[in-house]
Amino acid sequence: MKKVILFTNFFLISLLLSAQDLISKIPSNASAVVAVKGKNLTDLVSTSEFENSKLGNLFFKELTEKTDGKVTNLESLGVDVEQNFYYFLQNEEGNLTHTFLVPLKNKENIIALLPKRTQERVEGDGNISYFTDLYDAAVTMWDDNTLLMVIYQELETYDDYGYDDYYRYDDYSVTEEAAEAVDAASEVVEDEVQEGEIISEIVEEANTTEAAVEELEKAQEEEYVEETIIETTESDYDENGYYNNDYYNDEYYKKQEEKRIEREAKQEERRKENLITVVEKGKAVLSGNYSQGSILNNKEYVASIGSDKEEASFWINDLGSLYMEAMPAIFGQSGIGNPYGMVNIDRLYGGMSLTSKLNFEDDKASIKTIYKMNNEMASYYKEMYNGKMNNNFFKYFNEDEIQGYLAVNTNTEGTLKAYPKMIDAMFSGVEENHLQDLVPITTRFVSLLLDEEAIAKIVRGDMLFVMNGIEQKEVTYTTYEYDENYESTEVTKTKMETIPNFLFMVTSEEKEIFDRLMRIGTKEGIVTFENGFYQVNIPDVPFSLNMLFKGNTLLIGNSAKDIMAISNGSFNAKVSSKHKKLIAKNSGSIYINGKHITKSIPSDLVPEAYKEKLNYISNNVEDIEFKVGKMKGNVLEGEFILNTPKGQGHKNSLAYFMNMIDALVD
Repeated sequence: MKKVILFTNFFLISLLLSAQDLISKIPSNASAVVAVKGKNLTDLVSTSEFENSKLGNLFFKELTEKTDGKVTNLESLGVDVEQNFYYFLQNEEGNLTHTFLVPLKNKENIIALLPKRTQERVEGDGNISYFTDLYDAAVTMWDDNTLLMVIYQELETYDDYGYDDYYRYDDYSVTEEAAEAVDAASEVVEDEVQEGEIISEIVEEANTTEAAVEELEKAQEEEYVEETIIETTESDYDENGYYNNDYYNDEYYKKQEEKRIEREAKQEERRKENLITVVEKGKAVLSGNYSQGSILNNKEYVASIGSDKEEASFWINDLGSLYMEAMPAIFGQSGIGNPYGMVNIDRLYGGMSLTSKLNFEDDKASIKTIYKMNNEMASYYKEMYNGKMNNNFFKYFNEDEIQGYLAVNTNTEGTLKAYPKMIDAMFSGVEENHLQDLVPITTRFVSLLLDEEAIAKIVRGDMLFVMNGIEQKEVTYTTYEYDENYESTEVTKTKMETIPNFLFMVTSEEKEIFDRLMRIGTKEGIVTFENGFYQVNIPDVPFSLNMLFKGNTLLIGNSAKDIMAISNGSFNAKVSSKHKKLIAKNSGSIYINGKHITKSIPSDLVPEAYKEKLNYISNNVEDIEFKVGKMKGNVLEGEFILNTPKGQGHKNSLAYFMNMIDALVD
């Protein structure tokens, strides 16, 4: 078996290399890789089919306008759409490098598409051409068969790119300097008063200055000035009404201006250094000569490729490392700015990888995601999602009549035991605010208060919410009518409203608690008992809640007819093995019956102009499924599936999307 796997991997790698696939330009230490398989896509929908579709027409209409008619189809774009496109992320001590790889068919077309001023910025190095963006630390580079774009995102700090220019000063000593300046100003005012040279304008200025002095004295007591606001008076303007520039020429503002200029010079120098780094990285990617080899030497990534039949894939190597090192580049390095800086991410997410694949098959489109966890995280998930679905649920709905359902299959007792341990682990080693000690004390205290086993008897953890369609119901409402004197009269009227019918089921062993609650409600006049079930009327809600406890199942729904049938045993249930498996074999699932939903929409609610399109949708929609499986070892799988109709002229699921756009977009 091992020989077969080795041979398969060797064959796959050889195939990719022989086709000059751009994957060989991705380094083995890439933190994340996105691949779009051009050949697989064009096998499903040809380039001519795309160009002649409404989506293609819109796409090329926009491109034609922006390129002054240079791009009219895929051929003139210069890109080889039958090869694979890639994006990869490198994480080096929190500094992120984003690289996009595009296969070229004709590089001359790419050059011709550039605006003239961009063409003038193009530099050359052998067979490599490129132009740069200093501010964004980005380079666009190409050779004969590859176009790439590299964007460098440096780990930022508040010292490098803070908010000093706008929100705070970078030197707290400014408090004393500002106070001294105001003291000197007040002395001048006092001298002028003694000399009798006060006029009304200076009186106003003195009042303003006095208020500023009081404010600064308060700020000095707090040993911090966050922002200084100086009100403008008439004396701030010269005789021509222009602002007096002398206002900015005192020593304090000169010093701040010098600091700002110095800071901007440092930032500019950093940008230039980063740009040199970006150009070097771009050239290294084009050459593909990495000391550690390409991503094809990464066993985890090669294993994630599988059969290579998917149309697109997304892979992350280590979520924990990405969180810890990349998040500061986004949120900043302080604990307040970076929420991930206050938890022990590595303990829970270290070593966790993610692989997601998009597939367009003949009868369905699907996105399948696989999480591989470390041992500790996997143990918590196993406790929480080790649930067992109540088979009695299948007695209470009919799959031919439902619009969809949501199923949750967890273990309440396991969750209440695992969650505190997971919270403790999350804050272990976090010394800030004594969290590593305070959090375990809190979780332990909560665990002592809770009886996990007793709570699990009330709500076991498995539940099912079923949508049974919609119906028109007559409801009463209160409004007001006005006479000719604008006197209001309260009037009760009726109207028809569209109400969804639903049924919620949850497993419980505590029927006694339910009965006691219902007795209290009955005595209070908010609950009635009739036909074997309880009914709760809720003010301002156009339906009543009907409740029934049968066996080990609590049922809550708004259809009295269905609850009554379940109560007397006459309900006509029908659930196929497909739905039983989807509900019972997964820790969570969602099912949507698209055809049933569209056909159940009352025609009088649909504008005449949209009825034809709704008809098309009704004939061309199928079921949608989403499921999250149970833990298998350290692996958790989830899958989203959109089924496509048969016999409607869609040759595959990708063509289905194209046809839907053509039919629905005007």
